[in-house]
Amino acid sequence: MKENTIYGYKLASIGKRLIASLIEAIIFLLPQMLIYYMLGISDYWSRDFELSDIIHSAFSGILVGIIFYPIYSGNLGHRIFNLKVISSENGEDFKKPKNGAIRELLKNVLSFLIIPVIWILWDDKNQNLYDKISKTYVVRRND
Repeated sequence: MKENTIYGYKLASIGKRLIASLIEAIIFLLPQMLIYYMLGISDYWSRDFELSDIIHSAFSGILVGIIFYPIYSGNLGHRIFNLKVISSENGEDFKKPKNGAIRELLKNVLSFLIIPVIWILWDDKNQNLYDKISKTYVVRRND
């Protein structure tokens, strides 16, 4: 299988991106589940989907973008798996808190619609729809 490169970096594989996202989700989910366990988890699982779920997801995305992008050029899952986010326009590290917040906001909110997240399955540059909107690539670090 041919590996795509862009701006001197190898594009992150679909599998590596998926695992990085899952590990990050588990890391952030564990403290939340502990709180729900102490409050009664059955209430959490039996409740209906609400607009507050999208708002919570949006806020979480903004917070992750503001905190992690200036440090790692990506989120915590990217850092753990030696990946980073770069601009598709110029290849520079995607390090600005505002840009990271917007990208993670798009990722978290669009994930409720499913299609933007599975877009990567047929994209030749392993981009999700939120990558295309935020003009980014996820690549392997060279260091």
